[in-house]
Amino acid sequence: MIDADGAVRAARITDRQALADLSRRIHLAPDGYRRSLGVPAPSATMPRLSLSTLIPSWLPLRHPSLHLVAESDGELVGSCRAIEEPRRHDWVITELDAAEGPMAGEVRYALLTALVEAAVEHNVARFHAACSDVPDNLELFGQMGFMAYAQEEIQYLAPAGPAGPASWLRRALRRDGHAHSAPAARGPRAELQRAGAPDAWHLFDLWTHATPPAIARIEGYRAEDWETAGHEGVVPRTSLNPLLHFSGVDAWLLPWDQRAGGFAQHGGCREGPHYLRFLVRDTADGAEFLRGVLNLMGAEPMAAGILAPVRTYEATGLRAAADVGFEPIGRVTLLVREVRSTVRQPAMVPAIQ
Repeated sequence: MIDADGAVRAARITDRQALADLSRRIHLAPDGYRRSLGVPAPSATMPRLSLSTLIPSWLPLRHPSLHLVAESDGELVGSCRAIEEPRRHDWVITELDAAEGPMAGEVRYALLTALVEAAVEHNVARFHAACSDVPDNLELFGQMGFMAYAQEEIQYLAPAGPAGPASWLRRALRRDGHAHSAPAARGPRAELQRAGAPDAWHLFDLWTHATPPAIARIEGYRAEDWETAGHEGVVPRTSLNPLLHFSGVDAWLLPWDQRAGGFAQHGGCREGPHYLRFLVRDTADGAEFLRGVLNLMGAEPMAAGILAPVRTYEATGLRAAADVGFEPIGRVTLLVREVRSTVRQPAMVPAIQ
């Protein structure tokens, strides 16, 4: 319960317009960073742009596994959505919104509590979330048993080239004086090749090389999980791939001493910027690799802009992104919460006669 006149319930189809209006108002509010969407809060050094400018999250981009709303006095005051990860029993929280006001914190807490309680009915193993790296979010998720395990820096390559579908975004950037031309495309020393199912072990090996063991244990990928990386934007997990609706996915790898020296996954988006996730072995030339990838991606992503989440422990990837013209626009914290072991633990305790 929220208060005497409010409650949390499942969303209905008749709520669609009210939810769209609520999300739009929250996104435009001064505290619009209060969300679990991987949306960085504008900072003193980067005040001009946040992902809320780039991703119109009030649009129904994906069908949620569960959508809860908070209602008070007949008005929707909060919304929470989670989607199921393909081929896993994990869920990703993609929205946690509350209308601006003194009860905003209580509304978000009530929604998150109801979502966790509902998880046991759906046999959920774990929850994943990504939130702006601000105290309000971290305290809320911490109260609900979520553990922070990594951070991602969201890199952005601004649009370049002639006017096209993304002209609204270019105009927004030019008002702030930060649009720039695309980097020159040069191929890496080794020729890039399409990544497919036969490359799964090499991609897994590269990810293991680039990921600290503690984080690798949490994310728990196996070699076979990488078989679909060339045509599905699910693996590797980032703060952005649950939010974006890809019109198509491509992937490339860089052969390097009979292993993979680099991996890049491109997700095309019809609305707004394209998506790029990449891994680079620390002995490879990351900048040359990214230039080759951008060349293969073609003109459309360069005209729309590109978002690239890079883990903060991937020093080679961060340097490569900076070298080809990406700029950091914010930082998000990745969180995880075990559901089965936490929710079901009392049921496993034997009764005492």
